[in-house]
Amino acid sequence: MALPGRSSYARSDDEGLAATTASKSMVSAATGSRSLPESTSNNAPQDGLLSQLSAFTGAWAQSIGISEERSEFSERVSEFLQETLTTAMVTLWATSPVWCAVLFVYLFIYATYLRALLGAYLVFCLADSRPYDGVGRRVSAVHKLPIWGHINRYFQPKIVFEEPLDAAKQYVFGAHPHGVIGYMSQLIAGTTGLGIEAHVPGLVVRGVTMPVSFSIPFFRDYALAMGCLSCDRGSIRRILLDRHHRLRQSLLVVVGGAEESMLAHANTADLVLLKRKGFVREAIRAGCALVPVYNFNENSIYKLVPNGPGTWTRAFELAIKDMFGFTILLFHGRNIFFTPYRTQMITVVGKPIPVGKNFDPTADEIDHYHALYVEELSRVYAKYKPKYAPNDADIRFVA
Repeated sequence: MALPGRSSYARSDDEGLAATTASKSMVSAATGSRSLPESTSNNAPQDGLLSQLSAFTGAWAQSIGISEERSEFSERVSEFLQETLTTAMVTLWATSPVWCAVLFVYLFIYATYLRALLGAYLVFCLADSRPYDGVGRRVSAVHKLPIWGHINRYFQPKIVFEEPLDAAKQYVFGAHPHGVIGYMSQLIAGTTGLGIEAHVPGLVVRGVTMPVSFSIPFFRDYALAMGCLSCDRGSIRRILLDRHHRLRQSLLVVVGGAEESMLAHANTADLVLLKRKGFVREAIRAGCALVPVYNFNENSIYKLVPNGPGTWTRAFELAIKDMFGFTILLFHGRNIFFTPYRTQMITVVGKPIPVGKNFDPTADEIDHYHALYVEELSRVYAKYKPKYAPNDADIRFVA
C-alpha cells in the first residue's frame, strides 16, 4: 500500500540543500549552463550502540596489544552488525502493514487481559475522522526516528529537481510508477530527512493513500503520524482548499493506483495515466501547479510473480481489485522475510506546470492540462533514463 511528499526551494545554490541524512550536490542541466539542485544521500552515521561497540573494540585491541589483523577483524564484525541491523530495520519498515495486523490479532487472541482495551481501540479506529479531515495527526518525533538513517543507508535515495520550487505556493505532485508498495513515494512524502520537504523549508506536502490503509490497526497510526491522509475526493479537497488548519498544503498522489501496481515488473515503465484525470481536476479547482515525479528503480525492489494477461495470477489480482478496490500482489524479495532488493532509489521532480484556477473546470480544460502533464512526464523520463535506468524499457501509457 502506498503511503505516500514535499518540494520547493527557498534557498540559493550557495546555501545548498539542508537535510538530516542527505548530502549536498549539484548537477548541470543538460540544456544549458544552469545548475540543477540535486540531493544525494550518503551513508548515515552508525547506530549509537554499534558506534560505541566499534570504538570500544578498537581501544581494547590497542590496550592489550592485539595484532593489526585482529583489529581489522573486529572492524569487520562491527560492519557486519551494522549491515545486519540496517537490513532488519528496512525489512521491518517494508512489511509494517502485515506485521501490524498480525500483532493486533495475536494480542487480541492471546493477551486476554488486553482484549477490552483492544476492542475499544478498534472502535476508535473505525470512528476516527482524522484521516479524512485534511489535517490528520502528524507527530514530529516519528520523523526523527533512527530507522530513517538505516533506510537512507540501504536505498541511498537521491532527489533531483528540474528547477527550484516556491515554498509559498501549492503543488499537486503526481508520483510514478506505483511499484509493488510505492516505497519511494512514502519516503519523499515524509519529513524524514529523505523527502522533498527536507529540501524546501516551509513547504508542506501531504501524501495520500487508500482509505483501507486506515483500517489496519497500529499501521494506521504510523501512517497518520507520518502525515498521510486518505485519497478520497473529500479528503483531497480539504487538503488543498480548507484553511481552517491554517496551512498551505501541497498534495502528493501515486496516480496509477492498484491497477498500475500489477505492472510493476523490473526494467519496465508501464503506467496507468491516460484515464486518470481526477488529480488534474482537483489541481485546477485549487489553482495548484502540476508537478510530475518519476521514481527510478521503484519497480526493482521486489519481483512480481509472472502475472501476464490470461494467467491465474492476473485473474486473482483482478478479482480482489474488483471486490475491494485494492489488490493483493504475489511477489518476493531477497529472502523469506520479504526484504526488498537493494537498489538505489532516484526521484526526479519535473518542472511545475502552471494551472489557472477554475472551481468548475470543463472537460476540455482538464484534457488540456492532462496532456501537458503527460508530455512533461515523458520528457523527464526520456532525459534521465539513460543516466539512472539505462536498462529500462521506454515509457508506455497502457491505460
